[in-house]
Amino acid sequence: MARITFDRSYPLIIVNLRVGSTTDNEFHDLTVGLDTGASATTIPTKVALDLGYDLANPKEERLVVTASGARAEKVITVRRLTALGETVEDMDVLCLDLPEPSIIEGVLGLNFLEHFDIEISFSTGTIEARCP
Repeated sequence: MARITFDRSYPLIIVNLRVGSTTDNEFHDLTVGLDTGASATTIPTKVALDLGYDLANPKEERLVVTASGARAEKVITVRRLTALGETVEDMDVLCLDLPEPSIIEGVLGLNFLEHFDIEISFSTGTIEARCP
């Protein structure tokens, strides 16, 4: 079980996300928003490219509807993602560049969270993630 704290005075739960490279020898740390309303986890396109992922041949393209409109985004399988003190291997993520100026670089969505039992306590500002 892992427990992290978040800033209760801020209107968004911000967490760290570590993205592993294609060889898992490198990684990139991102600041992301925990979003229980997002079905997919997102990372910036540049991060995916820097870590060696092939965006010319994505696993699929998915239509994504955002506040700025609908557009097709690339889906890739990332070797390793770590957030909330827990790791998921070989998980699909959307390569999505958030508009500037954004205080987050991506979103931690349900496809990551569904691997764990998650307890969010707004009164204490803590999140616990446990393997079921």
